[in-house]
Amino acid sequence: MGDWLGHWRLEACKAGGWEALPLAAAELARLFPGLWETEKAAERWLGNNPLNPVVSIVRLEGVIHLYLPSGRRGPWSKALVRQGADPRMALAAVLGLAAEDIQVREAAGSERPAKANTVPIPRPDQ
Repeated sequence: MGDWLGHWRLEACKAGGWEALPLAAAELARLFPGLWETEKAAERWLGNNPLNPVVSIVRLEGVIHLYLPSGRRGPWSKALVRQGADPRMALAAVLGLAAEDIQVREAAGSERPAKANTVPIPRPDQ
């Protein structure tokens, strides 16, 4: 089920013509009123269906970023941003804000998986 949840979020971006999908409950309710009539309904859904950055489709096609619009207080919100997209520009297009009015940072653990866990150490000839 986790793969489907990551896939759904990426498909929502594609369907909307977006390169980012804000994952804050208020934004999900605003962007998808047919799915969540209220912010609280979206909040409950998010609580039951958290985005797992380990899911392969999310890690290969998207990056989780944290964002905070200028003038807003409180915790940073998560957003799923397509690999290679400028996170500020992508979020600005969806949020209807100027890119310079959005602070962005990459969330811990959202980077693409490494190909190897360790670097081989050459052994001296004996």
